Amino acid sequence: MGKSSLAGVVKTAPRVLRESRDFVSGCVLNLALILGVVVFEWSLVEIAFIYIIEIAIINVLFLSVALFTSQSVDALDGDAWDNDPTPLQPIALIPPIYWRNIKFVLRRAIIAAFLIGLIMRPIVSSYDLDSGLPLSVGLAIAGTVFFQLTRVWRYFIANRSYRDKSPADALEFAFVPVVELYLMLVYVAPPITIVLAGIVFGTDTNLTSRAWLLLYLVPMGAIRAWMGSLDPRTDDFEINVN
Repeated sequence: MGKSSLAGVVKTAPRVLRESRDFVSGCVLNLALILGVVVFEWSLVEIAFIYIIEIAIINVLFLSVALFTSQSVDALDGDAWDNDPTPLQPIALIPPIYWRNIKFVLRRAIIAAFLIGLIMRPIVSSYDLDSGLPLSVGLAIAGTVFFQLTRVWRYFIANRSYRDKSPADALEFAFVPVVELYLMLVYVAPPITIVLAGIVFGTDTNLTSRAWLLLYLVPMGAIRAWMGSLDPRTDDFEINVN
């Protein structure tokens, strides 16, 4: 490799990494789940618990930052979105929030909380939390919080960029994992479960090894990496939140 080629790689590598950081992060997060199964012997219940907690964290953070965005939602009509918003700033240390944003976010937050609670209830009931969370699960959740905080900072807080965005922009980020969950429940879980059931009944095999969980995690990782490669701020990925 010549000096010019090497210099080109060095020059373009940071830009490529910045543009693909969500894609890479999706791969890393799914690799962490695989390591959890192999190293910490996580079960399917623990994986589901971590993933639903991640969805809840994403929704809490991005629905919260949606309250600070000052731009109107283009697809909505009405005086509230045609005029300049009236700021509410109960605490001087935080940016102003807007009443129209509260009303816009509240209904969607209730729907998200209902769906997450509906899915979380059977998972929690089958997961023994009397003795507390295992350290590995707690670290995974803490890592999720840190990673999502960096995304909120990068897309909405840095340089006060929330002033140039609407609440719909934040909600698109919040709803990405919901779409991921839908794809996994429809296109990953049923066919793989049917295949495993066929193996059990066809070969009289007892699937006691945790290795079979990889059959779920690998396609889950592919979906998360693909969704991470789509930018909610562009036409690559669009969710109707109106």
